[in-house]
Amino acid sequence: MSKSTRVISNKILKEAVKQSFIKLNPKLIIKNPIMFIVEIGFLITLVTSIFPNFITSKLDTSLSFTISLILFFTILFANSAESIAEGRGKAQADSLKKSKKDIIVNKLLPNGNVEKIPSTS
Repeated sequence: MSKSTRVISNKILKEAVKQSFIKLNPKLIIKNPIMFIVEIGFLITLVTSIFPNFITSKLDTSLSFTISLILFFTILFANSAESIAEGRGKAQADSLKKSKKDIIVNKLLPNGNVEKIPSTS
């Protein structure tokens, strides 16, 4: 029987959801210029859906609100995908560090005996 492993653990997923909302901060999202522009577009469409006479009187508020929701979910899903990738990378690095500690090396001595040495030494 083979043991199945999950690609995304609950811990990584919870942290990713938390980080996806934290990364909505403009100070953090400015590091990603594409997402920053999408966030600016989200804010503009949100303002125009709340105040339809701000730009023009012929603006359809439901369309503007729908576009702002689509842009918001685009930013949110992009941030969560980035956070999941970061979490998986950290988990893989921790796994590699742990496996490095567990490896035992067999050293062949000049007299023909084998000495077991941990790989970290």
